[in-house]
Amino acid sequence: MARALQAEGFTTSVAGDGATACERLCGEEWDLVVLDLMLPGRSGFDVLRELATTDNQVPVLVLSARRSVEDKVAALDAGATDFLAKPFALDELLARARALLRRGRAPLPEPAQSPELGFSLDGPSRTLRWGEGEVMSLSEREYGLLEYLVRSPDEIVSRERILSAVWEYQFDPRSNVVDVYVGRLRRKLHPGVRIETVRGGGYRLRTG
Repeated sequence: MARALQAEGFTTSVAGDGATACERLCGEEWDLVVLDLMLPGRSGFDVLRELATTDNQVPVLVLSARRSVEDKVAALDAGATDFLAKPFALDELLARARALLRRGRAPLPEPAQSPELGFSLDGPSRTLRWGEGEVMSLSEREYGLLEYLVRSPDEIVSRERILSAVWEYQFDPRSNVVDVYVGRLRRKLHPGVRIETVRGGGYRLRTG
């Protein structure tokens, strides 16, 4: 993979185990990380958790033979930006790498205010604030999903639109990853705010 990336004009460096990956990622600046989950010593999940404790916003493309929805959700929830299951086509790897590099380290959006819902969202800290009181931390995907729903008030949004806007690439249409994250958000929202399931349509954020 390193040779293939170099042939496309990328400058690469290879870490052969999780401990070395953590050391390099925390000590140097990188534009993109291509990360296997099953590494010697510290796993790819350990690397993601280590990154999550720093201010390093480098995009991470996870590669893994662990292709279940649960593994994908776990990796994305731990901080991965994208997930590519093995076996994969080299062209797809290169395309995803280029897409992530184009995104770069763009500034996070301004807080999404929702006075009628009683809360606001803050992008840099990925937190949900209820009025002037309770502050709740959200994972990257929880934040992205809730922000998307807030910016589309009372609108029915399909799973496909959510995947495109929040995950920025396509899952298997039969995947329940959106349902999993909707369930997580429902457990965190106050009773007066609810995410409705619209049969055959998708989801809608409502009050009352």
